Amino acid sequence: MLGQITEIDKLILLYKYETQGTLEAESVLDISDEEARFIRTSGEYILWEAGKRDFDYPEMANSHWLETTYRGQAAKLDCLRTRDAVLCPLFLRDQFYGEWHIHNGFLRMSIESAHHHIELFSVANYGSNIHPILLFKDKELVGSANITLMV
Repeated sequence: MLGQITEIDKLILLYKYETQGTLEAESVLDISDEEARFIRTSGEYILWEAGKRDFDYPEMANSHWLETTYRGQAAKLDCLRTRDAVLCPLFLRDQFYGEWHIHNGFLRMSIESAHHHIELFSVANYGSNIHPILLFKDKELVGSANITLMV
């Protein structure tokens, strides 16, 4: 459940996604406290974390992103200065609305569709405009993707 997943858990999930290439929804259930401590103290994780930075308001306000999943799905994501967010799946006429905010340097988005509540969580990469995100639907992890700043 989303409410039970801590920021540390989410970072570990993003680490697994970026180092293993994919992330299964069951991954969230597999992280024990002992495994989390082991992962967070490994040299590989420390190097991965050193390549991360905080998101900031100026880079997000009035920005346009391309969200891509490993399954080949894509959407345009607009982050407005008002902290409103608009998600437009490519090749569909649908638009979904929500809001974005930055908390502890992490990007968080909350988007509503007719039948689902979607949450996105991301940490920024240094030296790149491509960032990993976790996708939650109705408070359950459903996958991972990347967002790329469109300039």
